[in-house]
Amino acid sequence: MSYLPVARGTDGKKELGKHNQQSPESEVCTPTAIGTPRDGSSTPDKKNISTSFVQTTIDKQLVIYEPQKRIGRRRWFIAGIVIGVFAALFSILYVNPTHNTHINRIQSLLEDFEISSLLPESLLPEEFVKDISRLLALDEPSQDTTAHATGEFEPALTLVEEEGLTKMHNVILVPGIISSGLESWSTSSCSRPYFRQRLWGTSTMFKAILLDKECWVQHMMLDKVSGLDPPNIKLRAAQGLDAADYFITGYWIWGKAIENLAALGYDSNDMALAAYDWRLSYYDLERRDQYFSRLQSKIEVGLRASGRKTVLVTHSMGSQVLQYFMKWVESDMGGKGGPTWVNTHIEAIVNLAGSPLGVPKTLASLLSGEQRETVQPLASYLLDHFMNRKELARIFRSWTGLPSLLPKGGDAIWGNLNGAPDDPIISYGAQIRFDDGSGDLANQTMEGALKLLLHALDANETRLLERDYSYGIHRTQNEMDKYKDEHRMWTNPLQHQLPNAPNLTIYCLYGHGASTERAYYYTADNSSIDVLHEDSGTPSLRIDRAHRAHLSNVDIGIVNGEGDGTVPLLSLGYMCASGWRKKLFNPHGVRVVTREFAHNPLTGFKDIRGGSEAADHINILGNRHVTADMLRVVSGKGHLINDQISSNILEYAKRINI
Repeated sequence: MSYLPVARGTDGKKELGKHNQQSPESEVCTPTAIGTPRDGSSTPDKKNISTSFVQTTIDKQLVIYEPQKRIGRRRWFIAGIVIGVFAALFSILYVNPTHNTHINRIQSLLEDFEISSLLPESLLPEEFVKDISRLLALDEPSQDTTAHATGEFEPALTLVEEEGLTKMHNVILVPGIISSGLESWSTSSCSRPYFRQRLWGTSTMFKAILLDKECWVQHMMLDKVSGLDPPNIKLRAAQGLDAADYFITGYWIWGKAIENLAALGYDSNDMALAAYDWRLSYYDLERRDQYFSRLQSKIEVGLRASGRKTVLVTHSMGSQVLQYFMKWVESDMGGKGGPTWVNTHIEAIVNLAGSPLGVPKTLASLLSGEQRETVQPLASYLLDHFMNRKELARIFRSWTGLPSLLPKGGDAIWGNLNGAPDDPIISYGAQIRFDDGSGDLANQTMEGALKLLLHALDANETRLLERDYSYGIHRTQNEMDKYKDEHRMWTNPLQHQLPNAPNLTIYCLYGHGASTERAYYYTADNSSIDVLHEDSGTPSLRIDRAHRAHLSNVDIGIVNGEGDGTVPLLSLGYMCASGWRKKLFNPHGVRVVTREFAHNPLTGFKDIRGGSEAADHINILGNRHVTADMLRVVSGKGHLINDQISSNILEYAKRINI
């Protein structure tokens, strides 16, 4: 399926900048679908079929555009061989990543195939092999003499011996966005080859993107009207601990945390991973999958069976999912647990790299279909090279869960055109800025940028966003009381209060010191705000990647600031270090502990994961200090853990007037 950009004339909406009447120009979508037709043909030499089958038949079957079924079948067969070998080598590289011989082997093996017929015209085969090799090849680590335990099941084994840690509370892990694997349960003709296989996560995802992109896109998108499954498509979150332990073989997400918990004595009877379909809004997670009802039941069963409360360990968007759950489970509109349910059933919440106030990069994903993925570099590489902005925007805008990560608090948190709380020399207050004369479009603060986004979304996308989310601030108790049962407020910690749980402790553990997207330079293909509504066409706005040598913190149009590489420091730390210390947001005195960890990859350790001192957004799940704190909490020694702040978050918090 494809859609053409549709220009829209003046519709009565308030203009956000000056206009002129130049005609919009459609953007040229450089990346092409797999198997883009090319000219030329050849006939295989039957006497040398072993070699010509690879070098000549592929040319004929993949390069010539003949939409007959027999050619399609042979094309997928040959391409399947290529990708199958490719995927096998991925596994080798991850299992034994320091052996450069594998890199040479993959390059020489791919050279035997006409891999060019599988790639977009914009990507040269030698560049493809080089890029994949760079993503997968890890140099030997330097000999580190730091005196601390590393390796499998560490630091748990050391803490068991030195501190006597052992399992106490039940544990449930709540992953972040795009961490949970999604598997197909559809039986339509397009879906059958992927039945019960993961179309998000594992090598099946890569194979589908490369060889069956349209089918993959159909599965990953949600229905624009209902926000649920499209007709004849059914994708569901994988279940069990392996739903998010590894993204693909060797690339851990929760794997190290699970290993360490096992070293304390945990197993599948007292440890669970609450995977979910992160594409869905939280409202629809319950409506379609009964996600929160199941989570409530699991926690209640754990208390009845063991007599122990549960510790919930969340990562990234999982912290917001849990905030929503705590309001849902109390409410008569939800779990009907009453005001004391959380205090009775939950011992502690450990938020790892939580994003309570959202992430600016979400705005770029929805506004212009541009992204820099952080969970898996291979996923980012494939999406960037095999999808254009039109396709990415269609996919992102169909995911009703993604807007939960849009920044919250407006200009009070993120700044105005005069400045921002976390300003360096150059202000972050203008979230979207135009400096190339794009029809004299005006710079936008965070509040203005969200209005710009609503202008670009179509009617259904806007309806679902406004049904599920709110991004403002409640400043009085009357406002809190008035809207306490509106589920739109439950995703925004500035518009709801922590539960009546004086025995609960919330631990905020996050990294800082990594360059993080904070604001953007944009340009417009259309010079008038009235024609920025795309109707699922190629977004009219895009990040302006022009070089700005005079701005040291600007990289290809992205203004970088403080954070963990994904979430800015303001979102990571404001609620933990300040907001939840105020009676308005924490009226019942929930204990909140904030612990910061400087991102400090080991010197010379060129592993893409950064080693046990890394504290960026995903690799913090393997940070030895963070893991040690988590283990102490689940072992009943969380009372020994106190604040540890090394950034400027307290200074920034003083500049926020709430």
